[in-house]
Amino acid sequence: MNSVKNGLILWFNFVLPALLPFMISINLLKATPFPSLLSRLLGPVTNRIFGVSSFGIFAIVSGMLSGYPLGAKLVSELYSEKKLTKGEAQYLLSFTNNSGPLFIAGTVGTGLLKSNTAGFFLLIIHYISALSIGILLPKPKGKITGLSQTNSLNIGKELKNSIYNGIEAIVLVGGYIIFFSIICTILQSVLAQFNLNIFLKAIIFGILEITNGCKELTEISRLSLSIISAIIAFGGLSIHSQSIGYISSTDLSSVKYVFSKFIQGILAFIICFLLYPLYTQQGCR
Repeated sequence: MNSVKNGLILWFNFVLPALLPFMISINLLKATPFPSLLSRLLGPVTNRIFGVSSFGIFAIVSGMLSGYPLGAKLVSELYSEKKLTKGEAQYLLSFTNNSGPLFIAGTVGTGLLKSNTAGFFLLIIHYISALSIGILLPKPKGKITGLSQTNSLNIGKELKNSIYNGIEAIVLVGGYIIFFSIICTILQSVLAQFNLNIFLKAIIFGILEITNGCKELTEISRLSLSIISAIIAFGGLSIHSQSIGYISSTDLSSVKYVFSKFIQGILAFIICFLLYPLYTQQGCR
């Protein structure tokens, strides 16, 4: 009962206010000419680096600004709506489903580590690791150039659909959080019988759920920040379950998605470990 209550409080106090506005906004914006405007603004740069369509650019930006699991949700929906090719959608899934700045800078940085600077440092590392995956992977061979948008836009209807879609999705996320909160409580009682190293304990919890993993490491050090960075980039089984729930409604590969997140976790650890001296040189501790 306590774990269910804690999961519900976590969802209501942190996840709902952080994700629901993005869920509604993204659903509304993708029905407008905004993806086209974004493509004209960022296209000259992003086309060379990633080689994606207008909706692909929209998915990259949305995935960076929103938070788990909205990147996977958006790409899966755009693919189902035939606004992305299969190759482009699979490529985008590998690096657009990321943690949001509110969680990394706010919850982890300010809340857990008591350091705004550490939060923004982790956020930069997170973006670098995600974009690195997109740069390193082979670019999609084909893309849909047309936006498939109608000339008439019924704002009232689109807003209603966006709100309904957002509420449905955020309730589903809440269910996952409560379920994994129960699993984490059981795991805590099991691990309490062993004298585990705090870093190993954080990794175990982080593989299951990122918030519980990050909670174990409240001291700022080179190793602790690197492990936190890896945990956030990997996402944890709770996030993967939510993301796969959206991916499984398509014929896209969930295995390729999870593997890319595993690689991103390793990259995030290495990048954070290497850049930590720059962080300390600025007097940030």
